Amino acid sequence: MDIDSVQARIEHESAELRAHYPHITGCHSALIQWNDAGRKRYSLSLDIRWPQHQTLMNGEAMEDAGAAIAAAFSRARQSIRG
Repeated sequence: MDIDSVQARIEHESAELRAHYPHITGCHSALIQWNDAGRKRYSLSLDIRWPQHQTLMNGEAMEDAGAAIAAAFSRARQSIRG
């Protein structure tokens, strides 16, 4: 997955999250990439804010950037729902 595709996917997922939960005032993300025994690993960290609340979460380490993005936003939706 190239950098433009990664950025577009994160922006799309963030927009969907905000549309579904309009009380969200901010959703910042950081995709982390590293090598583990010669294999690339990815994890997406999210900082989600709404009035008088902030949720910070680190996504699971995955071998695919797209899977890491999907997993992080799935976890965020579960967390917001409670």
